[in-house]
Amino acid sequence: MMLSTRAKALVAKILPRALSAPHTSLCLGDNVLKSDKHGDASLHRFTRGRFVCNEEYEMRQHHVDFDLRQLEKLAARAANATRCVHVKKFPDGLHNKALLMTMDDGKEVVVKLPNPNAGRPHFTTASEVATLDFIRSCMSIPVPKVLSWSSKAESNPVGAEYIIMEKANGVSLESVWPRMKLADRLTIMKTLVEYQKLWASTPFPAYGSLYYDSDLSSDTHSVPCESQASFSGAAFVIGPSEGRDWIDDGRMLIEFDRGPWTSALDYLTAVGKRERECIRQMPVLPKSPITLCGPNLYQPKVATKLKAVDCYFELLHIVSPSDSVLNRPCIWHSDLHVENIFVDPDEPTRITSIIDWQSSEVAPLYIHARQPYLMDYDCDDTLSLERPRKPDYYSELSPGEKQRADQLLFDRSLCVLYRILVSKTVPDIWKCLQFRQTTAFDLILTARNLLTDGEAVYLAHALELLEDGAPISGVEDQSTTLPISFSAEEKKQIMSDIEAATLGMRAMSGIKDALGDLFPERGIVKSERYDEAKDALQQMKEQVIEQFAHSEEERAAWMRSWPFDD
Repeated sequence: MMLSTRAKALVAKILPRALSAPHTSLCLGDNVLKSDKHGDASLHRFTRGRFVCNEEYEMRQHHVDFDLRQLEKLAARAANATRCVHVKKFPDGLHNKALLMTMDDGKEVVVKLPNPNAGRPHFTTASEVATLDFIRSCMSIPVPKVLSWSSKAESNPVGAEYIIMEKANGVSLESVWPRMKLADRLTIMKTLVEYQKLWASTPFPAYGSLYYDSDLSSDTHSVPCESQASFSGAAFVIGPSEGRDWIDDGRMLIEFDRGPWTSALDYLTAVGKRERECIRQMPVLPKSPITLCGPNLYQPKVATKLKAVDCYFELLHIVSPSDSVLNRPCIWHSDLHVENIFVDPDEPTRITSIIDWQSSEVAPLYIHARQPYLMDYDCDDTLSLERPRKPDYYSELSPGEKQRADQLLFDRSLCVLYRILVSKTVPDIWKCLQFRQTTAFDLILTARNLLTDGEAVYLAHALELLEDGAPISGVEDQSTTLPISFSAEEKKQIMSDIEAATLGMRAMSGIKDALGDLFPERGIVKSERYDEAKDALQQMKEQVIEQFAHSEEERAAWMRSWPFDD
């Protein structure tokens, strides 16, 4: 028995998008700067929303203690001013506090302070600073200039890590994008493609994250970037990866190989070892963000996750590409949405700055290569270059339906134009986009997050490949026999698990659709709607228990496993 076509479609829709989603955006509708004074606790704590579960813990993870007066002095010195006269706090992101400081001479600087959840102390800040410098000095791409920084909270007067940088010129693309004509959006997109071309063609000697050589101790392994140096002459190196996949969901606290790696196979091997160590060592598995789990749905088990990791290692030599273009070590901006792109207000098709390079990673090009998130519409996922058209029944639609159809056509047209441009001008990225459509890539991508989700999908996919015996798309040597096997009992369990996981994905998707903007994306809701969201989630919980709990024991299990409670 194989997975149904309908179930396959659901998994194909939900899982890849969840695994490749941006890590840092937080859209709660609040982009207004907030003024703060000395002693105002809101400077230090998370104020952009509330957490629906484990709020005390989450608030600690989003809280930063620092000495504001000392920070003002350092900012004034970095800006060559006498003193700071005004401080405003930007709306909280997921991983940082950001302040806008105005000096007595009118100059403005941005100060960024990482939350405890941002990444490993020292490494995250040191890597971000080196990355910003590299992008400016070696690629000539507009990013904020770093004026002063410290990655050692214990040895600076502020008492926290910080980066003081120039304020990004221009206005956020978010403020003008909705009004832009297709031709203007196309101009923005062409510039982004040029940036992607630079990222894809700039060589690196290894996989990991960028640092200055002077910021890594002698016992931290690194690989020199011998052909590149900053404007200041500082030497760049590739050191341990600080990408979000190596940090999030408790991974930051687990010991495993963080790189650097000099071969793509070593990099992919480290991914599997990372997931295995985290699955083994964490006392409680993280809750899935995309699958509702509990009795009579899917219930994650350590043994199943480890079985999927073992399967990944068995298939790795088959599915990992050997093509040097696909494996090229490249840096990339992993979160190109409209909030992170700044443009000239008088010439909004001209990009003036790209912000938020925290947690950047040098990885194989095919891992990075994708269309910018700002173009993630409901587009055809097959890389079709065919011009989109209005539906045949367009004339029968209501005025409101026609407006939505026109907008969809507008959005899809930009997607197709991006593909056409990349296919003609950046063949290396196009090759990567094509590889990302293959079964081989699906098996690589799904394995990157087995700690939180995907083990049922991975094992079902492997079983289907084994029983079909058909060629595996993306695999170079089709004559290789798959080095995996499953007993009759294992096959039965795999099929039971994938059916349950598919139902769990459908259930979570249904909850999200039903709650609308009350659904806690990344666990967060708007503060003013917190009580309403909690009430709605409680009602959903009661409905789920009523439907899926068939005994008092199962009811108690659902009470424990409900993902929106402490």
